[in-house]
Amino acid sequence: MTTQGTTQINKISIRTVGKSKLSVSVLGFGGGTIGSPHIDNPTSIETVHSAWDSGVRFFDTAPWYGLGRSERRLGLSLSGKDDRDTYHINTKVGKTLVPEPHRAEANHTLSPGGEVRTPRDSITGFRVKFDYSYEQIHRQHLDSLQRLGHSKVDSLTIHDIDYGYHTQSQIENHLNQLSGKQGGGARALEELRQEGNIKAIGCGCNLESRNEKSWNTDQHESLIEKIVDLVDLDFLVIAGGYTLLETRALRRILPLCTRYNIGVIIAAPFASGWLVDPGRATYMYSEPSTEIAERSKKIQAICQHHDTPMAAVALQFPLAHPAVASVIPGAKSPAEPQQNKSFLEFPVPGDIWTELKEQNLIDVEAPVPS
Repeated sequence: MTTQGTTQINKISIRTVGKSKLSVSVLGFGGGTIGSPHIDNPTSIETVHSAWDSGVRFFDTAPWYGLGRSERRLGLSLSGKDDRDTYHINTKVGKTLVPEPHRAEANHTLSPGGEVRTPRDSITGFRVKFDYSYEQIHRQHLDSLQRLGHSKVDSLTIHDIDYGYHTQSQIENHLNQLSGKQGGGARALEELRQEGNIKAIGCGCNLESRNEKSWNTDQHESLIEKIVDLVDLDFLVIAGGYTLLETRALRRILPLCTRYNIGVIIAAPFASGWLVDPGRATYMYSEPSTEIAERSKKIQAICQHHDTPMAAVALQFPLAHPAVASVIPGAKSPAEPQQNKSFLEFPVPGDIWTELKEQNLIDVEAPVPS
């Protein structure tokens, strides 16, 4: 697969996602942050409008983000925009929002399996129920349309069949729910695509190595390969596995995508802010390892030597891989989408890529911008 940038909107190129009919702006908008209760509605709406004004036409959200809050805010922000076909919304399936208005505790409830704790929103009174079955995928799709206030979304992504949330037995149960051979959630997704209700099917892929044990096992990769066998995927959304600091996806996942012409969307390209402001932000929502902290200092020193923001290098790096269609950083204020566009357009000197490889700070096999 080769990347495609045949069209530009406000100087942001558009690429086709894998083998699908979906084309997205190479700079997208990650809607997780606007699901936060710590950001008010006006700020969220202004932030989405700022992304739109910068040329972003690909918006990612999920029921999980704020337990419906992100979808509601995104839908409201985009209402009344140009022809609906000029922008694209990706939301996610696998989690049904279940009302629990009378529960006294505000934070967590046990999942049906008992081992995994799932959050309950103390404001809305909803909690998450993981379910990847045929009936629930259809319900979740319709629920998302209602929250968004839009009559369609452009793609649906299977969300968080993941060792970070589930035990092995729960994962096996979810795969059985999903299995197209058993008339499961995979069949529901493929029906929606065949009927023209969506253009593409994706799957989320959490690859960040928050600890050495996680990094030294291939259980995440093996799980994604199983899902690829079960579902005719158009793209993966990779979080944490292909950034300036971690290129784990080069091992097995990106070759898999190239082999089957599966597109890639890179979530959290700044590693939850660390690659914008190391030391003041978290690394993938937790404290970085000593190795990650030291490597980021070395990368930052090279960038400073060339008067280049490390964030610009971080944003442009994954886009050099031919399977990658878009990067979708989040934003919590109207200034940040404009800043992200400036990082995308910043002229990164070629010597930076050379020095990063010479000092083994990025994988020598990783494609870099020319």
